Amino acid sequence: MKKFNLLIAAFMFLTAAVNAQYYYVPYQNAGTNPGGLNSDSEFPAGTGGLDPSWTVILDSSLTPVWSPLVTLPFSFNFNGAPVTQCKVSNSGVLTFNTSAVTVPGFVTAALPNVNIPDNSVCILGIRGTQASDNVVTKTFGVAPNRQFWCMFSSFSTSNASVWTYWSIVLEESSNNIYIVDQRHNFNVSVSAGIQLNPTTAFSVVGSPALHPLAGTDPTSIDNTYYQFIYGTQVAIQTKLSSITVDKYLIVPGQVFIEGSVLNLGANPIASMDVKYESNGTVYTHSLTSLNILSNTSYSFIHSTPLSIPVAAAYPVKIWVDVIGDADHSDDTLNTVVTGLSFQTTKRVLIEEATGTWCGWCPRGAVYTEQIDTVHLGSAIVVAVHNADPMADAVYDGGMNDPNLIGGYPSGLVDRVDLDVDPTAFAASYMNRINDVSPADVGVSAYFNSVSRQVDVVVSATFAAELAGNYRLNAVLVEDNVIGTNSTYSQSNYYSFASNNQPLVGAGHNWQTEPNPVPFSSMVYNFVGRNIMGGFEGQTGSVPSTVFSGTTYSYTFSTTIPITWNASNMRVIGMLQDADLSSVLNVNRGAYGITTTVKELVADAFSMSVYPNPASQSTQLEVNLKNSSKYVIEMFDMLGKSVYSQQFNGSTGKNVFNIPLNGLNAGMYMVKVNVNGSVLTSRLIVK
Repeated sequence: MKKFNLLIAAFMFLTAAVNAQYYYVPYQNAGTNPGGLNSDSEFPAGTGGLDPSWTVILDSSLTPVWSPLVTLPFSFNFNGAPVTQCKVSNSGVLTFNTSAVTVPGFVTAALPNVNIPDNSVCILGIRGTQASDNVVTKTFGVAPNRQFWCMFSSFSTSNASVWTYWSIVLEESSNNIYIVDQRHNFNVSVSAGIQLNPTTAFSVVGSPALHPLAGTDPTSIDNTYYQFIYGTQVAIQTKLSSITVDKYLIVPGQVFIEGSVLNLGANPIASMDVKYESNGTVYTHSLTSLNILSNTSYSFIHSTPLSIPVAAAYPVKIWVDVIGDADHSDDTLNTVVTGLSFQTTKRVLIEEATGTWCGWCPRGAVYTEQIDTVHLGSAIVVAVHNADPMADAVYDGGMNDPNLIGGYPSGLVDRVDLDVDPTAFAASYMNRINDVSPADVGVSAYFNSVSRQVDVVVSATFAAELAGNYRLNAVLVEDNVIGTNSTYSQSNYYSFASNNQPLVGAGHNWQTEPNPVPFSSMVYNFVGRNIMGGFEGQTGSVPSTVFSGTTYSYTFSTTIPITWNASNMRVIGMLQDADLSSVLNVNRGAYGITTTVKELVADAFSMSVYPNPASQSTQLEVNLKNSSKYVIEMFDMLGKSVYSQQFNGSTGKNVFNIPLNGLNAGMYMVKVNVNGSVLTSRLIVK
C-alpha cells in the first residue's frame, strides 16, 4: 500500500510538471514599476555608480560569465517548486539551475534554446562588456510582499554605443516574475521570456526582435513591464488600466472621459459597459461588436460628457463591467475634475541643468535662448548651475536629483516633463502651455540699494475652491553674468565638431570656438542665483484650503551680494503642488530689481507700503480698480490684530493713502480685502 501511494504521488508530480505553465500580461507604457515598490533612479548602480544601496553581484567581462550564487531574500516558487538560490550571467540570463556550467553567449535567439539552462528567465541580446556595466540587486518592500530586483545596469548590445537597462523581478507570495523595460538610448532587439527546458518556453510577443518601449527617462514614468504568472490564465478578466480627463475646466463646461481597458483573460472580449458616476448619477456607455484579444488594450471615449456647472471639485468614479469577469478589484479608477471660475493665464517654467565644466552644455545655452526669444513671456527660463561659481547650493541640490535628470545638459519643464534634453524644450513647452492652471501668479519686488535687501512678493489668485499642499516660491535670476577668472570658462565639446554637428547660438559659433571658451568671452544668462522658498516651495505660504477668486501672497526676503548686479536681475514667482512635485504656474517680474516702492497687484486693486522697512510710521496706498469698499487689517507676528479699519468709499476717490503711525519695532502683516480679493504684505518697523 505504501508503495502504491508513492507511485500515485510520483504520477501526480509528473502530471503537474507536464501541465505546468506560465502566461504573461504586458503592461505597455505603464508609467510605473510593478507594484510601485521600486522608485529608485535608473542609473549605473555598480562600480562608480550613484546608488550604494544596490549590491553588485557581477562586474563587466568581455566574455560571458556567471555571477556567484545569490541567495534569495524570501521563499520563492519557480514553476511550482521552491527555489532558494540563483545566478546571473552578463548575457542577460537569470537561472535557478545553480549547477549549470556553460554560460549562454552574447546572442539574440528565440526561446526555447538549447544553450539556455533549464529554469531560466531571459533577456537575450544584451551584454555587460563595458567598464560601467554591472548586474546589481536590491530588495524592496516588507514581508510578505517584497520584491527582489536584479538589474542589468548600463548594458550594451553588439553596438557598443548603446546603453540599455532591464530588470528581472521576483515577487514574494505571488511568485510572479516580471521583466521590466526601463531605459535606453537607442533601439535594441531582445528575446524576453522564461525557459523551463529545451522544448518549453514562454516568450513575449516580438521576441527575439522585441524592441523596448521605454525612453531615456531615469525614472519609471516611461517604463513597460511584462508580468509572468504561474498557472492557467482565466477565461475572462478585464482591467481599467488608465483614464484621461482634464483636471481643470472653466465653468460651465463639459469634458469627455477617455480611458484604456486591458484584457487579462484568455478569451476575446466582445462587449462591455463603461460607466462613470458623478454627483450620484451613473452614466453608461455600452460597447458591442468588439474583438479585444487576450493581452491587448482597447481605448474608449465615454459617449456622455462630464458636465461641470460651477467652480467646485467633482469626484468621478469610472469603471468597466464585463459579464463573467473573474476579478473586479481592478475594474475601477477614481479622479477629480475641478471647475474654475475664470480663465487663468498659463506660463511654463523651464529649468535647465548646466555647468561650466559640462562640455555639451553649450547646447543648453543655445536652446534656452531660442525658446526665451520665440516664446517671450510665456516660457520662463532658469539656468540652474552645478559645481561652478554660479551654482546655488539649494537649487543645485534639488535639481541634481537622479530621479529628475539623467545628466548634463538636461532640464525640467514644469517639473512634469523630466530629464528633457534642451533640443526638446520647445516640444515639451508646447505640451505644457495648454495645461490649465488653477491660479494666476503675480510677482513684484522691492530693493533697498543701500542695504541690498530685496523683498519679493509672490501671489496666487485661485479660480476654484481647492484643498491641497500648494506652495509659493521665488527665484532670483541674473542675466549678462561675466566671470572674473578661469572657473567661468566654458567647456566646449562642440569645438572642431564634424560638419553634421554644428551649434550656433547664444552669441557663439561653438564649432569654431576653442575648448574651453575663455571666461573673458563668456556671458551667461538666466542664471538661477537664489531659490528663496527652497526647491519644494515655501511651507505654509498657501493655506491648505483656498477659495475661488481669493488672492494669497507671501513675501520672501534676502540680501543680494555686492557681486550680483541688481539691474540685470529678474524675479520669478511660482505656484507649486508639493504633493505632485510639479509647478502649476509661473510668472516673471520686470527686468532689473530697481523699484523703490513695493506694489502688490490683485484683480480688483493694488496696494503699496512705503517706506518698508519703516521707523515707527509708514504709509499704505490702496488703488482701487473695480470697487470703492475695502477692509484693512494689520497683525503682529503672534497673530494679534493691531489695526483694523473698513472704508466704504463715500469720498468718491479711487486712491487712498492711509498713514500707519505709532508702531512698535517688529514685523507685521498688512492685509487688504476688496470684495474677497485679498493681498498681504510684510512690514518691518525698526
